[in-house]
Amino acid sequence: MNCGNNHLLEVLNLINNLQENAISVDNDTCSRPILGNNATVYNTRPVSFYLCNNDLLTVSYGVLESSVFRVEDVCRDSVTVRLLSQSDDGTITATNEMATINIKCIAAIRCLNDVSLSLL
Repeated sequence: MNCGNNHLLEVLNLINNLQENAISVDNDTCSRPILGNNATVYNTRPVSFYLCNNDLLTVSYGVLESSVFRVEDVCRDSVTVRLLSQSDDGTITATNEMATINIKCIAAIRCLNDVSLSLL
């Protein structure tokens, strides 16, 4: 399967850079130039990935199962992500669990609202 493209890699690199240099402004797209809004500084732009067959990517680690991630690093053909836990009310918390995903397997990315997480 090879659905990956350079635009996806650019977006993932942008998200990673924004999180590393967290500042804020209003805009509602994945590629908005800063995290959050003018009133609050966030450090995470949670994302979900869709595979080439249109399935939502879910990663399981022990009892933890997640389809929401924080980009931690982007390296050529892969992205390292932190698994995020999302409660029924939508609250997102960080975990210590990481996964590496082959970018060529990702067909689409969905960005959720920026949040401020306590990174473990």
